[in-house]
Amino acid sequence: MENLVRKRITNIAKIIIGLGLVMFLIFYVEPKAIYETYKKADKIYLIAAFLLLPVNLGLQFFKWNILSKKYFGIKDRSKVWHSMFYGISGGIFTPMKSGEYFARALPYKNVKILDVILATIVDKFIPIFFAVLIGGTFFIIFLKSLIGFSIGTALVFIIIYKISILTPLYFILGYSATSIKFRNWIKSKKYLEKILVRIAFIKSLDQKTLLSIVIISLLYHLTFTIQMTFLLIAFSGEFNFTLFFFAANLIIFAQIVIPPIALGEVGVREGAAVYFLQNLGFIGAVGFNAAISLFFINLLIPSIIGLTLLLKRE
Repeated sequence: MENLVRKRITNIAKIIIGLGLVMFLIFYVEPKAIYETYKKADKIYLIAAFLLLPVNLGLQFFKWNILSKKYFGIKDRSKVWHSMFYGISGGIFTPMKSGEYFARALPYKNVKILDVILATIVDKFIPIFFAVLIGGTFFIIFLKSLIGFSIGTALVFIIIYKISILTPLYFILGYSATSIKFRNWIKSKKYLEKILVRIAFIKSLDQKTLLSIVIISLLYHLTFTIQMTFLLIAFSGEFNFTLFFFAANLIIFAQIVIPPIALGEVGVREGAAVYFLQNLGFIGAVGFNAAISLFFINLLIPSIIGLTLLLKRE
């Protein structure tokens, strides 16, 4: 009975993901515009960004493989690959990539969907943490040049910003007496207790596993921001790695802190790219072309692979 239900869920997922991707291609992606954009780009840096896709996917796989082993005892790498690709396909056309959290559960039999969702939250949380920590710091530096406040003021803002991010993590995830007292206080509040239960899922990771996830997440962050950097270089025709790496982190930061309205986060990323590149002295088209290309490389191509794998699923 359970297998029959899961098979029905799989078939429904095939239909929804397939229709979602087709609609997405029709309404959001213009092949002619993409072709014209690529024709004008510096092909060397464009290829460099594309060649980092396997690295990007490999790092995502390593993270998800570690978590799948730790939480679900899944050692079959093909299932982990399928789960990851299904997730990308399911997330591309859903608001805030919410479909990814459910689609990852499809190849994992006898695993609760809620547990897969929680593991996916762990998988996504640490890279987001790096994007917020690094991107937010760069944003304060950007504001300094935009508004014109002093270096001292910028440093104060950066310190306050980092403390405001790291302090809650210290209290929620730390092992000190203060952290334990704080968590006990949360347990006494029924409306906050559910939050602690969800966080306990993260804390069940041993320190060695958590350290591995953190290192891989940092490398993953660097990979896609360097991809964006190469794309900005390609479309601007100017090699300034430091400046464009700075811009890439600003764009990713904006993508995270601004709730996506369009599907697959299309719109937020492109709008942020146009805004930041214009303020850094470049035409907006440089940012737009780079952002849409990053989407095409890192999301659209893997999502098509995921849909193909899903359609072959029995």
